[in-house]
Amino acid sequence: MLSSLGIKIRGAASSAIVGACVLLGGSGHASADVDISGKKVIFVPIAMGISLTEGWARRMREHADIHGYTLDIRDAAFNTGAMSELLAKAITEKPDVLVVHNPTVQLLARQIKQAESEGIKVLQVNLQSNQASSAFVGANWERIGREIAEDIVKECGEGSGKSGKVSIIPGQLTAADSVIMNEAAFKVFEAHPEIEVVSNQASDWEPEKARQITATVLQQHPDLCAVFGHWDVHTMGAGNAVKDAGLADDVLVYATGGGDDVACKAVEDKVLDRVWSYDADGQGRDVGTMVDLLLQGASGADGAMMEVESPMKIIKAGDSYDPDLCWKM
Repeated sequence: MLSSLGIKIRGAASSAIVGACVLLGGSGHASADVDISGKKVIFVPIAMGISLTEGWARRMREHADIHGYTLDIRDAAFNTGAMSELLAKAITEKPDVLVVHNPTVQLLARQIKQAESEGIKVLQVNLQSNQASSAFVGANWERIGREIAEDIVKECGEGSGKSGKVSIIPGQLTAADSVIMNEAAFKVFEAHPEIEVVSNQASDWEPEKARQITATVLQQHPDLCAVFGHWDVHTMGAGNAVKDAGLADDVLVYATGGGDDVACKAVEDKVLDRVWSYDADGQGRDVGTMVDLLLQGASGADGAMMEVESPMKIIKAGDSYDPDLCWKM
């Protein structure tokens, strides 16, 4: 699905450097061969103050400091209207690169197209718009949705002795991760009629709303087998609802996320059972590297979008649990 929009560079930052420097005609070195000091980068995230975006920003600042370009962060604070306004203003300032974190597949599509048409390179991070741009760094949501669904089938499906009932909690139903993960998960579930999705309600990324949704679902379906939350932060609210109901040993709580030490603590505390981590710290390094390359003039072959897929880590309770799988700010 992602690869249909452009070339895909699998792996971490080193792969991106080699792939993009080929397009530059460079030597593949990590350092900037072209002077990019004094250039301007603006980052417009959905919200700051969360480990995901703070982790990205930390690594991006490191790259900006090394190479002497400016990084300006415009915090939308979970306000989609404000985000559109911030991006519109950023475009008028003519930065060299815009880094955007799309809340939905459509919200910023027109502005991304506008920025690119005005010569501003746009790097999309983790949540992708319907509108292609110069580059994308982020998780393979199809893989995550498919793998979690397959694990749910294994734990809740035929022969498990469980009800097969699943509650899905997206952040927003139109967010890129939720659109792609739901599509992949439902494709798996369709082949297993014993699996029943009893709820698919968005939490608007709020842990308390996820807790309330889950508490209601558990009242209606006390034999629930699994919760699949689309972001670890709000899914912790769902996990706490499962614990409050005394069902922590009966209901598996799945999540995706940036894999910081808070996620590991949630697994240790039996709030979350299994987390598919795309390692926000590693993503931050990849984003910083991609910004460097875009500032040097890197571009995809025939104008295709350059893509770096974030490597996955699975954090789960049990003998395989390792706290070193998580990173710290």
